[in-house]
Amino acid sequence: MNNNDRALLEKNRKKQSLKSMYFNRYLLVRYVTALFFFSNLYWLISLVLSDSILYVIPLVLILFLLASFAEQVKIYSSPTNNARYTKYCFTALLVTNVICILPVCFSSSFAHLYPFLVNQDKSRILVLTILIFGLLLAAFILRRLDKIRHNDDKHYARIKSYEKVIN
Repeated sequence: MNNNDRALLEKNRKKQSLKSMYFNRYLLVRYVTALFFFSNLYWLISLVLSDSILYVIPLVLILFLLASFAEQVKIYSSPTNNARYTKYCFTALLVTNVICILPVCFSSSFAHLYPFLVNQDKSRILVLTILIFGLLLAAFILRRLDKIRHNDDKHYARIKSYEKVIN
């Protein structure tokens, strides 16, 4: 291998490294998106098996999550700091969690949203805990996406220092 080939190889390696670093800014977002995807998938299956008409709620959320997945894949090939569809997805998750908390606490529609659970205080507390956790997680990811959009995240500082070193 001659010097030109080595230089080209090293240049491509550095370029790929930077691309991966920009993509890894969204690593936690991708993991949380997967968590929400599977939790909504299980909720959808449970509602379908219970013959509940409210299966539309997790189905719509899954569609939002799929749009977010598609955007995350696209971010690898063309890095951006504005993940618009992912932001919409987590906003929808946040709003849905808030809306689903109300029936758990204050109405009899608990049995319609969660027909696979017994309508008891223990079940309500369990669902309320899960919804509050989902609410906090969605809010945290929205905050993280906002930091990424404004380049205030720690990864961006690391990327810039790495760019200085390699240039």
